[in-house]
Amino acid sequence: MTYQVIPIQPLAVQSFACTLDGQQAQFTITSTARGVFADVVYNGVSVIAGRQCLDRTDFNPAKYNGLPQGLFFVDQQGTSDPDYTGFGSRYLLLYGTPTNEGGTTIS
Repeated sequence: MTYQVIPIQPLAVQSFACTLDGQQAQFTITSTARGVFADVVYNGVSVIAGRQCLDRTDFNPAKYNGLPQGLFFVDQQGTSDPDYTGFGSRYLLLYGTPTNEGGTTIS
């Protein structure tokens, strides 16, 4: 599977839009002392709200809500959970479906 890299800036709080599977997606990414959290509106429908983002863990588990593939942060230098200071360089935000059984993590 080829993943789409979603451009993200090294900012603690940010909102941005991109196109996924031909539809508009609006992201809000918030970093706190407890971790990174995401809200996503896809094609006008809130599909992810306040979901914690962990390394290589799909934070779009309810694909029946409309967003058809997984969303993942991937640490390119290890297996640490994302930190905003490395967004776009060390930590990539990917969109796609993993090829392993179960579909919840990628390696």
